[in-house]
Amino acid sequence: MKQTEARKIITEFENGLKYGFEITEEIDDMDNIQIWMKLKDKQEILFVAKIIKDFGGRCIIITAYKNEEYHNLVYHFDIDGIVINVEIELINDVVDSITPILKSADWAEREIKEMQGIELLNHPNPKRLFLDESIDEGILDEYIPLSSAMRGAATNSMWERVNRQRQKDEL
Repeated sequence: MKQTEARKIITEFENGLKYGFEITEEIDDMDNIQIWMKLKDKQEILFVAKIIKDFGGRCIIITAYKNEEYHNLVYHFDIDGIVINVEIELINDVVDSITPILKSADWAEREIKEMQGIELLNHPNPKRLFLDESIDEGILDEYIPLSSAMRGAATNSMWERVNRQRQKDEL
């Protein structure tokens, strides 16, 4: 049953996405389905969001990471237990908000705007979630890129900073 639904979803993407995409489908031993897509044109995330909404789905979270040159976003959606992961590249750190289509994207989009400094076009509520207005957006990327944090650099950096301060205090 889930495989039939997944096939319908993929067919909608194939019929509607104009600029191309890469797609793979994974099914584990428990029949859990994950669809992985990489869009060639970031603007087509709006079409993807409409398909997700039409199938009664929701945005679970959005992952932002930065390679050497620019940010990538991976939108994680759920439609009745089928997980759909859609990656886009942000050459200029600007993307259309999907929150007007899927309200469930609101918090995740505001978080990536605040923490990574990604501009969200047409977001209905661009208020900050955590950081004081005096702190620059995108501050997270300035100090500890996610890729470094995932390798444990955040812990090492923090420990080194504590040791430097301890040494200064001892002088």
